[in-house]
Amino acid sequence: MRVLISGASGMIGSALAKALTMEGHDVLTLVRPQSSRTGISWHPGVALEDHSDLEGLDAVVHLAGAGIADRRWTAARKKLLWQSRVESTAHLRQALEERTTPPKRFLCASAIGWYGHRDNEILDESSSPGHGFLANLCAAWESAAQSSTMTTACLRFGLVLDRSGGALKKMLPPFQLGLGGPLGQGRHWQSWIGLDDAVRHISHLCTAPLQNVRGVHNVVAADPIRQRDFAAALGKALGRPAFLPTPHWAVQLLFGDMAKEALLASTRVIPTKRLEEGPSFLTPNLQDALRLALNGKSNG
Repeated sequence: MRVLISGASGMIGSALAKALTMEGHDVLTLVRPQSSRTGISWHPGVALEDHSDLEGLDAVVHLAGAGIADRRWTAARKKLLWQSRVESTAHLRQALEERTTPPKRFLCASAIGWYGHRDNEILDESSSPGHGFLANLCAAWESAAQSSTMTTACLRFGLVLDRSGGALKKMLPPFQLGLGGPLGQGRHWQSWIGLDDAVRHISHLCTAPLQNVRGVHNVVAADPIRQRDFAAALGKALGRPAFLPTPHWAVQLLFGDMAKEALLASTRVIPTKRLEEGPSFLTPNLQDALRLALNGKSNG
């Protein structure tokens, strides 16, 4: 198959490109105009190179965009997130639709923030949307991906585990020093997935029958866990204590709206479609997933 990836230099994108290449697929990438990497030039939201390789693609995996939890959500940051997620997705989708032979499928990243803060409610792909900036961002992002010519799938990612990037990379320094612990009271639910299992899910959707691709897919493990238990598991994997909580008020003070809607939000998400249709999980247990993530042996 011929697969185009945006965000191929990121943690998920690079692992996906490697996995698909190892499976024998032809992997193409979108790169910024000033990038030193080779690929098809794309200025997000502005211009896409008129390249012959964009014709007749089997799949496009759109992962590019500013990190949702990378910085405090100031007004300027919220605007940037909207532009890099919603507006750039709409632009890329439209540019691909205008090809003589559009791609067969368009897989667009999203996030479980779509569900919002839901306490102990068990959530799956059939659940109702949440409220707040992040939920609204995800809803608009997914709407921007919808196509009349390509089969569209929205991938709602939970916390993807690998020491090379994402939230786990940011957690490691205090935990390695024995200063880690739960956020707030740690009672909120956290939905996670190992990097290899996330890549395995995307790869599956690149090749699955189109009727199994269309719609929403929760890219999470089948066993969400309370945040205090996640912190304890990470401390155990590192051989360090993990009992120093960061008080709720401190998280709120440091991160503002992002604390309430992302860091302290309770999202107990189940991957119903994956459990019904596959693929299976390589590391369904959190301790095994953390061990693999910390050993740096994930390869997709």
